[in-house]
Amino acid sequence: MKKNGFVFIESITVLLVVVLSLTLLITSYALVIRKAKENEYYDLPSDKYLLYTIGNLGDTSKDYSTSNSFVANKNNCNTYMSQRISNCSSVFENNGLVQYIVIYGLNNELKNGNPTQKYDSATIEYLKTLKRCGSVDSTCNDDYVVGVFYRDGNYYYVSLSNKKTD
Repeated sequence: MKKNGFVFIESITVLLVVVLSLTLLITSYALVIRKAKENEYYDLPSDKYLLYTIGNLGDTSKDYSTSNSFVANKNNCNTYMSQRISNCSSVFENNGLVQYIVIYGLNNELKNGNPTQKYDSATIEYLKTLKRCGSVDSTCNDDYVVGVFYRDGNYYYVSLSNKKTD
């Protein structure tokens, strides 16, 4: 009869081990699912080319954009885009482009720029996957042109470095 306390402690120990194991398994599974989603919806080559082409419409310089960060969509064609593209909203509609984003200093934008006011949560998650620079490395480039496309009920995200090379 004195073994009841031992059985209770042993049962709780086994239960804790099982719960801990399941928790670790679920978090690992979530990581695998997130990486699979990134491969399916992030940085498709066709989207990269389309973003590159849209970024070069009406441009004769070596940059995709101005020196200012901005977010443009079909309802709010930024002044910069409307200067280069005569019918900016039709470019957005015809290509399934939801947002055209220019970011200078991604690391600073995510830390100090209050990204929740500018971007939705899925865009912020995509931006977190891009290479960011700290203030120590001056040769690092974390300036990006980001495109958000909507096709077949899904959002696709793509980015290009904001500095062109010849």
